[in-house]
Amino acid sequence: MPRISLSQRIFLVVLAVAVVFAIFETAFVQHFFRNYIVEKSSTKVMAIAQRVSHDQDVIAGFGASDPAAVIQPIAEQYRIISETSYVVVFNMDSVRYSHPVADRLGQRFVGGDERASLEGETYISKAVGTLGLSIRAFVPVLDESGHQLGVVSVGLLLQDLDRETRRIGVVLLSVAAVSLGVGLIGALLLSRNIKKIIFGLEPHEIATLLEERNVIISSIKEGIVAIDRDERIILINDNARRLLDINDQVEGRLVTEVIPGTRLPEVMRTGIPHIDEEQVLNRTVIIVNRIPLKSRSETIGAVATFRDLSEIRALAEELTEVRQYTDALRAQHHEYLNKLHVVSGLLQLGKHDDAVRFIVKTVSVQQKVFDILRTRVREPDIAALLLAKINEAQEANIELELSERSLLPTLKTEAVPSLVTIIGNLVQNAIEALQPLGRSGKRILVECFIAGGRFIVRVEDNGDGLDPQVRGHLFERGFTSKSAGGNMGIGLSLVQMHTTMLGGMIDVSEDHGVVVTVTLDCSMVLGTQECGSEYPEETA
Repeated sequence: MPRISLSQRIFLVVLAVAVVFAIFETAFVQHFFRNYIVEKSSTKVMAIAQRVSHDQDVIAGFGASDPAAVIQPIAEQYRIISETSYVVVFNMDSVRYSHPVADRLGQRFVGGDERASLEGETYISKAVGTLGLSIRAFVPVLDESGHQLGVVSVGLLLQDLDRETRRIGVVLLSVAAVSLGVGLIGALLLSRNIKKIIFGLEPHEIATLLEERNVIISSIKEGIVAIDRDERIILINDNARRLLDINDQVEGRLVTEVIPGTRLPEVMRTGIPHIDEEQVLNRTVIIVNRIPLKSRSETIGAVATFRDLSEIRALAEELTEVRQYTDALRAQHHEYLNKLHVVSGLLQLGKHDDAVRFIVKTVSVQQKVFDILRTRVREPDIAALLLAKINEAQEANIELELSERSLLPTLKTEAVPSLVTIIGNLVQNAIEALQPLGRSGKRILVECFIAGGRFIVRVEDNGDGLDPQVRGHLFERGFTSKSAGGNMGIGLSLVQMHTTMLGGMIDVSEDHGVVVTVTLDCSMVLGTQECGSEYPEETA
């Protein structure tokens, strides 16, 4: 069976409603009008009957030798003028003195509803007389002394009333037919307009598109939040709920109430998209795209898509660790190759004792580094990072030292990548700050310790300090005081991001160089037991 189109459905529904409405309207109005006619007719016949009953000629006719000869002409005159069906006057024995049909004069009144009027009552009734079913009024005729002489009955045949009602019904049906025609034209135009608004799609096609849309949105790994022009949420998918930790029904609510600090309203107002911006959301690093929604060059809302960078970051950090190990091996290879050349030269010169002393000194220095890393740094990833940076610094004639009072216990698994990023970037910045300086005695000190329930990382160098113009822009993404391009300028912004994730803060000061102190929430970095073991800060 072919599917009925939306326009056909609308047309048929409107047609059915219009037909039913026309039928009920005609029936109701006709019924109402009939009742109105009956009510007005009752009032009319009563008024005529009362007037006839007070007519002195009619009263005098009751005393004539032939009452019918006197009363009949008067009654007929009243009937014709009032356009009633009949005006009947009868005596106390129900004998008629007037009737529209002259042959029925002198006969008894028919209907049986006249008895009360013979007892002096005035009323209206509906009964079948010689002319048919009628509405008739009964009014007693009294002489001057109040003695009842007879009764006047004035009536209207219901068939005459029904004829008038049918005439009105025909008019109503004509009006209803015209209304129905107008309604059908309106239904046709409405169905076409609705079809145009929904791009010519049928309901089942819209339902299919909606189902496909929901499936696609649910399968997207990115979180999606969309708002309308009133800044109210119109769409939020499951991944967005997960990342934002939202369980309630939030569609229809202001986005600023649900996501404090969101910049979606700003994007909608300015029309300027924000592409690939990194931020911390619920202590999770995400990358966000915010784009205004436009329809016919008019901004009607905005949409934000964001994704968790933890997986990407984990992969990048694995690659970073490999690079760090490679750098460490390269630096060690270069350093030991130079030292082997020294040993080889001393041996060739016959200075065996000097060669032995050089070897012992070299081994003792390296052993000291290994001992410090092994005893004070229990996290393998951090130890490997520091070893790589120590060797890199040595290549640049920079002494990188981990203070003997430093302690870095085993970290929470989820905190390791952030600590690698924080320490690695701070040390790398210090190396790059000292490297261009053409002097000896360049030194970097790294400290990690627990104090006051906080985990503190401090990196200080003895360089030339910060340019005042640079200080205010240190943590801006993309800002760098170096001339290199590419990915330069994101190190300290990453440090700030990961510090925020771990509930911490950064302080930058100058003391014969630059001192960067990162204070973290100990409970987010270490276990509760480790946080209870404090190593108070000492004066160097």
